[in-house]
Amino acid sequence: MVKAFVVPAKIILGGIVFFNLSVFAAEKNTNKADVPAKKAKTTEASSGEKADESKKKDAAAGKHNEDLKKILAVVNGENISQQDVSKILKRLGNQITEEQIPSVSSQILDGLITQKLLLQFIKNNKIEVKSADIDAELNKVREDIKANPDLAGQALEQVLETHGGSIEELKRDITISLSLEKYFGKDLDDKKLKAYFEQNKALYDDTEVRASHILVDTRQMKTDTELAQALEKIKKIKAEIDSGKDFAEVAKQSSDCPSKDKGGDLSFFKRKGQMVEPFAAASFALKVGQVSEPVKTPFGYHIIKVTDIKKGNDVNFDEIKRDVKVDMMSENVQSMIKKLRQDAKIEMKTGA
Repeated sequence: MVKAFVVPAKIILGGIVFFNLSVFAAEKNTNKADVPAKKAKTTEASSGEKADESKKKDAAAGKHNEDLKKILAVVNGENISQQDVSKILKRLGNQITEEQIPSVSSQILDGLITQKLLLQFIKNNKIEVKSADIDAELNKVREDIKANPDLAGQALEQVLETHGGSIEELKRDITISLSLEKYFGKDLDDKKLKAYFEQNKALYDDTEVRASHILVDTRQMKTDTELAQALEKIKKIKAEIDSGKDFAEVAKQSSDCPSKDKGGDLSFFKRKGQMVEPFAAASFALKVGQVSEPVKTPFGYHIIKVTDIKKGNDVNFDEIKRDVKVDMMSENVQSMIKKLRQDAKIEMKTGA
């Protein structure tokens, strides 16, 4: 489960915020050559101007500190502040644009809410992991750093500090991962794993489907009214297709995705790693020629049509049993997170 730490990005995975170490390897040395200092102005600012400038800086600093203290959400009585979100946002640096900051901040807050719920779950269920197991995972990360030429000579603590993290935060995330593995993995015997494997072979045998879709984009929609209108729109589009209209033609006329120019065609993709999960799951549940009911993803509402299927290769269960176990546990974790959110008292503060 700790493999989540080495996926290629600082991401939000399954609603949990993970601090990625491998992103450091991809970074280039951005230190620029020293720039000659600008010549000092021949006239000094007056003492009055300096005082005004000092007051402005103090006021700006005061406002910044107040903003950081602002509570964005309360999860079963525990606060999440702007500072918590800003700390993670800062780690992304120039990987995101200014326009993306509100959307990414919202995703970070959502991940922190999930993280709070998981920590509360672990505490309430008295799940404990051994210090030796945590240290073993830390040592794996240290070995990864040693093997990385771009990080040669740096200690784990240095790497984390450079990117705004800390060893305690990494230990916390490892503890969450190991605790969930301990809780959900204890009842997964070979019989259950083999049954899951048989039901989900497309996850492992490289089967690919070719699908087309029609999208009603909801990413910029803020109100329930707008979302309801989007759902009605996709239902009407589905009704048109059910009445016999050509899927590709309807896609060209009605889809919000650039793929509409190709009749909605997205070409071939595998079950994992290429499409968001709700879209992939719905696509692989269809036969060639079948059209789905409306499917909701972070992008909006989709109607999906599978146009071709490439069968995969034979896979030996014993060779991928560990992957099967991780996937099965991940599904169980997601189901639990959904229930925790339903049962929790989550208060979103105004302006969050």
